[in-house]
Amino acid sequence: MPQVPAPPNHTALIALPVAVLDLETTGLDVRSDRIVQIGIVKMRGAKISGEPRIDQLIHPDGAIPAAATRIHGIADDDVADAPRFAEYGPALREALSGCVVVGHHIAFDLAVLRHEAARTALPWHEPPSLDLALLLGALEPTLPDLGLETVTRHLGVEIRGRHTAMGDCLATAEAFERLIPLLREADVRTLGEARALAGRRSDILLQQVQSGWDAVPGEHPAAIRMPPPRVDSFVFERRLGDLMRSPPVRISGDSTLGAAARAMTEQGIGALLVGRAEAPPEGILTERDLLRVVAEAPTDLDRVAVRDAMTSPVVTVVADEMLYRAIGRMDRHGFRHLCVVDAQGIAVGMLSQRDLLHHRARSTVVLGEALAEAEDVGGLASAFSTVPSVAQQLVADGLLGADIARIISEEMLALSARAAELTLARLSAEGWGAPPAPWCLIVLGSAGRGESLLGADQDNALIHAGSRDNDPWFAELGKGIADLLDQAGIARCKGGVMAANTQWRGTREEWIERVDGWLRRAQPADLLNVDIFFDLAAAAGDASLARALRSAAVRAASQSPPFIGLLAQSVASLAPRFGLFRRLRSEKGRFELKRDGLLPLVSLARTLALSVGSAARSTPERLRDAAAAGRLSEGDALALIEGHARLLTWVLRQQLLDLDEGVRPSGRVALKALGRTEIARLHRDLRRVDDLVGALRGMVGGHRFAAGAS
Repeated sequence: MPQVPAPPNHTALIALPVAVLDLETTGLDVRSDRIVQIGIVKMRGAKISGEPRIDQLIHPDGAIPAAATRIHGIADDDVADAPRFAEYGPALREALSGCVVVGHHIAFDLAVLRHEAARTALPWHEPPSLDLALLLGALEPTLPDLGLETVTRHLGVEIRGRHTAMGDCLATAEAFERLIPLLREADVRTLGEARALAGRRSDILLQQVQSGWDAVPGEHPAAIRMPPPRVDSFVFERRLGDLMRSPPVRISGDSTLGAAARAMTEQGIGALLVGRAEAPPEGILTERDLLRVVAEAPTDLDRVAVRDAMTSPVVTVVADEMLYRAIGRMDRHGFRHLCVVDAQGIAVGMLSQRDLLHHRARSTVVLGEALAEAEDVGGLASAFSTVPSVAQQLVADGLLGADIARIISEEMLALSARAAELTLARLSAEGWGAPPAPWCLIVLGSAGRGESLLGADQDNALIHAGSRDNDPWFAELGKGIADLLDQAGIARCKGGVMAANTQWRGTREEWIERVDGWLRRAQPADLLNVDIFFDLAAAAGDASLARALRSAAVRAASQSPPFIGLLAQSVASLAPRFGLFRRLRSEKGRFELKRDGLLPLVSLARTLALSVGSAARSTPERLRDAAAAGRLSEGDALALIEGHARLLTWVLRQQLLDLDEGVRPSGRVALKALGRTEIARLHRDLRRVDDLVGALRGMVGGHRFAAGAS
């Protein structure tokens, strides 16, 4: 059986496929001592699986020393009929395939396996691993020792069956289960970050090397990292609206099935929308519907009305949605046709499986509906952990950071929506009842703009149509969403911008009052949180509440010159920071590209857009609207849009490199990772941003400025 790829370093710990391993052996010499018992317990993140488990005795091809028997209780008679490693090795390799192996001083167990495999000529690809002792030792460096008894006692775990493979395995699994929340509190969330944390205990690692646990027998091959599945970049580049070439074919609900069948045949299509062109569709009639009517009872199709056989309501997707999500939805629900609608719900086209034939890649499109199918926080984390792998493939395919950031943002919105659904289900089960009023979870900042990169934290809020008396219910909803997102890989906002906090949820009236207060009384120190509000996008619930709130807020802001002036003043404080003679300023070889490039550019575009009443959310659209209104030259707008795409690409590229090294992604870019040409281009981009930020107060006052930067 082919090896399953090992999970990449960016996989969330809570979604990690784990095989907890423990071996009992004839002694402690990894080169010559043999295995007498194998224990394996499977886990998915912090959840211990009941099955499959392995508790297998192994014949060591020789006598078991009495000293070893006194420790683990296994004697020669116990293993007389047991398989030898040469016989059992392939099954063991299959059991570990695709997993991260977790154990207590796991380097010993892996070293024994490595030498057993070489001894029996078993092809061996060493799996990635995490050592329970190293992880806890890095978190708690003052522990007196890191023996299994000390580790389990510290984590509140009882060992049942010490020095049996299964007993030690179960104790290690329970300890790892309790360790994951402690790691999350220490901001260690991914496999790579955990491995980097374990590496801090260089003293223990040195002891393991001195014990020969890293020795490779003979010409034993090094561990092989299997490449991730390829993805079809086309489906991540196109929106559904890009594929609409002709309007959908409609039929009246009063028409007969015979007329519908003839229309399908003439048009060469497999489905008709039912209803009027100027209204949302009443239903959909497909070839399957016709076959169902005929199969249930032979009948004259000219005597049955379309309305009596159509499917209703119609499942729709908006034209602005990405193609990969439509493919995922069709697969998940088993649909053969999808109705594509505009923002008002009016049908603009139809997609069929036939239309998507050349764009389907079910085995390689790893995003899409996986989040919608997640049943718990582990499922959420597992689905969201695939995002960096897809981003890596798309970077390799040449997509710009702006396109990939839009995909990451789509998945952050989808993750937030599913977290809301799971929280609603929990509240219902716990007796909180249904929502007391229509509500909407809104995502702010980069995710709302469609410009998220990796490692973003939570920025969300909640609006509802109820009263202030309903706040306890919505407070519990906001708290539940924040908890799930935090566990699934989206850390809590350090600035507190979350629906779990009172100031970021409220009724429609409270939000209007809040926005009015910002416009009249906001201080420069408040604006870092306030301005991201204008990037809001609906993630879950009644999207009309979010649309109405945003429209009112943008309109009010554009009509408040003092507020726009205050925003411009705030942006001036965010201007790129240069060294002497406007040189790039770096620290330890890294440049703060997010702080000194993306942040001022995005803030500049937001302020210009609000000053002209633009409802655009993305930075490029805002710059285009500002240029169309005469607040910015066409040349500067185009240069900023191109620069924005470059900055996103460079930051994303660095984040992927960092994730692979177990480093938490940030906005800091290693200058050595950029070529001389890219550094020169970066310098020119930042000079232009700096010049325009300096001119911003005049620009929002109605004057047109050009940067003059080359």
